[in-house]
Amino acid sequence: MIYHLDVFGVEMDILHIVPTFYPCLSAGGVVNASYQLSIKQEEKGNGVSVFTTDSCKKRLKFKEKNEVNVNGIKTYYFKNISNHLKSSLLIDTPYAMPIKAGKMIKKYDVLHIHEHRHSLAIIASHYAFKNNVPYVLQAHGSVLPFFQKKSLKKIFDKMWGFKILHNASKVLALTDIEKLQYLKMGVKEENIEIVPLGVNLKEYEKLPSKGIFRLKYGIANDEKLILFIGRIHRIKGLKLLVKSFKLLKNQLNLELKNISGLKLAIVGPDDGYLEELNKLIGQLDLKKDIILTGPLFEDDKKSAMVDADVFVMPSKYESFTTSGLEAMACEKPLVLTKNNHIHNWVNNNVGFSCDYDEKDLANSIKKLLVDEKLIKKFGKNGRKLIEREYNWNSIEKQIKNIYNSVLE
Repeated sequence: MIYHLDVFGVEMDILHIVPTFYPCLSAGGVVNASYQLSIKQEEKGNGVSVFTTDSCKKRLKFKEKNEVNVNGIKTYYFKNISNHLKSSLLIDTPYAMPIKAGKMIKKYDVLHIHEHRHSLAIIASHYAFKNNVPYVLQAHGSVLPFFQKKSLKKIFDKMWGFKILHNASKVLALTDIEKLQYLKMGVKEENIEIVPLGVNLKEYEKLPSKGIFRLKYGIANDEKLILFIGRIHRIKGLKLLVKSFKLLKNQLNLELKNISGLKLAIVGPDDGYLEELNKLIGQLDLKKDIILTGPLFEDDKKSAMVDADVFVMPSKYESFTTSGLEAMACEKPLVLTKNNHIHNWVNNNVGFSCDYDEKDLANSIKKLLVDEKLIKKFGKNGRKLIEREYNWNSIEKQIKNIYNSVLE
């Protein structure tokens, strides 16, 4: 819902810088994190603005020409000159932003830049430094030049990236592992704060009724359901998951006699890997057992979590698992590979962590599927952890203290 709202008597004026923003939730966890934090900060009486672009699968379009008020957040969707450059080379071209930034940034108390290898970060950090406005930077798992476009990222770092990182008053690491990555990039240890991601507890106070997702996709109530939620991208480990699922199906026929059936639901938007994934599913004769739903949001996504027995995130690399936190809020156990930075506190607490290996992943899932008491135990542990630590109420307080420290 998007509407206009004037905010008076603000406690602090905050400007978020993020390449893609709500309502483009299909773009990934950074969109959701920046949106949820902005909403919580606005609720606490702050004046919150966002500089972003009209980037999404299709351009975002609004009746307003300048600012759009998104649930109390003044949002500026700068038009990209080329969406092709955005999709192919990850280059944003918000041609009108430099003029607006030059005029407006000096009016804010603090800037919060999400990720740093994009042109919006170059523009915002420049004008923040020029006008002596402090900024914090949150890389969201992209500190080091990993994986896709690695060479371009290294070039970016030499030209702008190191400067953006080093001029930040504070940088926010999701985990201890990401803190080490900042240190490797030359950031001073005293400038690094560990701040996790979270979920909005209000959104999980009342969950959908059981059975809605299963009924829609023809999954019997007595069948076990494994759930993945995320982008359909090579980095997410879906090849490993499908092969592990095949092992589980074979074991079901041989030794898992107390399980009547097994289904795998893969929920999320295609990010360049769907064709290859479908081909693999066909080769392994699993088309009847694997459901590809496409992206699901809000109650539709929660319905999938409510009906699942186990949530799996088998990534090749993952700094934090927002969808895993959402599953925990629905009292579901997790199975993660050790490539996920949060695997240490997940293992034997809210689920299992395993090697990036077909058999180890299959065995970790099986240990849960055959033990309903363990599923419930890990599910309750996860919900308690969300209520105690991984929610936007507590995270907003932590970030507010960080803002205050850089304004002293």
